[in-house]
Amino acid sequence: MFSDVAVIGAFVRHPRFYIGAIPPFARILVLAGLAFLGASFFGLLLEDALWLRSGSGLFVRVQGLCLFVTGWFCLDILGRAGLARRLLPAADLDMGEQRYGLLATIVLSWLRWKDDRRRKLPGWPPVSAGQLDQAPLIVVIQCESFADPREFGLEDVSACVLPHLLCAEREGEVGKLQVSGFGAYTMRTEYGVLFGHEESELGFCRFDPYLTAEKQAADALAARLASVCGDRVFLHPHDLRFYGRDVLMPIAGFNRLIGTEGFAAAVQGEGHIADHAVGDRILALIDEGVSKPSGTFIFTVTIENHGPWSGGVADYLQHLQQGDELLGRVTQALGQTGRDALLVFYGDHRPSLPGAVMPGGARHTPVVVKGFGALSAMSRLDGISLTPAALHHRIISLVVARHPETAAKLSLEENGA
Repeated sequence: MFSDVAVIGAFVRHPRFYIGAIPPFARILVLAGLAFLGASFFGLLLEDALWLRSGSGLFVRVQGLCLFVTGWFCLDILGRAGLARRLLPAADLDMGEQRYGLLATIVLSWLRWKDDRRRKLPGWPPVSAGQLDQAPLIVVIQCESFADPREFGLEDVSACVLPHLLCAEREGEVGKLQVSGFGAYTMRTEYGVLFGHEESELGFCRFDPYLTAEKQAADALAARLASVCGDRVFLHPHDLRFYGRDVLMPIAGFNRLIGTEGFAAAVQGEGHIADHAVGDRILALIDEGVSKPSGTFIFTVTIENHGPWSGGVADYLQHLQQGDELLGRVTQALGQTGRDALLVFYGDHRPSLPGAVMPGGARHTPVVVKGFGALSAMSRLDGISLTPAALHHRIISLVVARHPETAAKLSLEENGA
C-alpha cells in the first residue's frame, strides 16, 4: 500500500522482518528479478552514455522532464479539485484495486492521505493528579503476536497451555481487543492504545498513523498521565528508529526510552530479545517505581514472538508460552508492591502462519486488565469487545475513577472534545 514507502529504510536495515513473510520460491524469483533489473539498468546506462553524444539524446531528456512535471502538476490538480475523494471515497484499498488497479490506487490513496493528514482530530484533556495519597503504578504490555491458540482450530494446540491467561479469564479480567491488522502493522494497534483515536477518525492516515502522530502528541497516554506519573518509560527491545519511535515517543510524553541498548547482555532467540529478559527489566522498573513517591507508567512492546517462525506452529506456540509467563511474572510483581497498580496486557495482532493461521474471519486478540489495591475493585472486562482506542480511554477512566470529582470533570471535557 502507499504508506509502505515509509518503511523502505526499515526493510534495508532489518530485511529479516519482511523476508520471512515471502515464500522461499518467491524469494528466488524476487532476487532473480532484482538482479536482472540491476544488470539491465547498468547496461542501459552505458548505452545511454554513448547515445547522449548525439543531439537527439538531449531532446529526449527534455521531453522526459516535461512529461514528469506535467504529470505531477496534473496529480496536484486532481487532489486539489477533490477528484481523488470522489474516486476513492473510503479508505478501502481492496475496493480501489478492484476498480482502478494497484498503481492508480496507490496514487489516489496517497492524494487522499495528503488531505486527511490536515484533518483536525478531537483532543483529549490531561489527567489531573488531584489529591493522591499514593500515586499508581501503571504497566501496559503489548505482547507480540499474542493470541488465544484455542481459537485457531489447530490439532496441536492442546499442548500449549497458557495458565496465567486462563487464570485472568476465570477472574473476569479478559476481553477481546478488536485489532484492525492481521500478522503485521503493529503500529496500528499501538497507536490506538497510546493515542485513543479510532481508525474511522483517521481516514487514510490509518494505514500508518505514526506518520502523522506528532500532531496528536498531547493526546498520548504518557502526556495525559504526566501529572500522575513522574516516570514515564517506553520500553521496546528493538531499534527505536522503527516507525520513528525514537523521535515520536519523547514528543508523546515519555521521559525515558529503552531500546536494544538496554539489553546488550540479553540472550536473543532467533535474533529477538526474549520476553524473559524484558520481564526482568519491567520488574526492575517496578522496583524503582515503588521506591519513588510519584507514579510510574511503563509502556512495553515485546518482540520475542515476531516471525519468521522456523519451526512453524510449534515454534510460535513455544514463544506464546513465554508471553504468558511474562503476564504471570508482572502480575505477581505488581501484587506484591502493596501499591495501587494497573496492569494491561494484550496482543498486537494474530500471527500469520501459512497453512495454519490465515487472514480472514475473526482478528481479535486477548486483552487483560487487572487492578491492584484501590484499582482492584474497578469494573472488569468479562469478555467484552473493545477497540485499541477504547482501551486507551478505559485506562484513563480507571486511573481517575478513585477521584469522583476528577473523573466527572474529565468525562465532561472528553465529551466536549
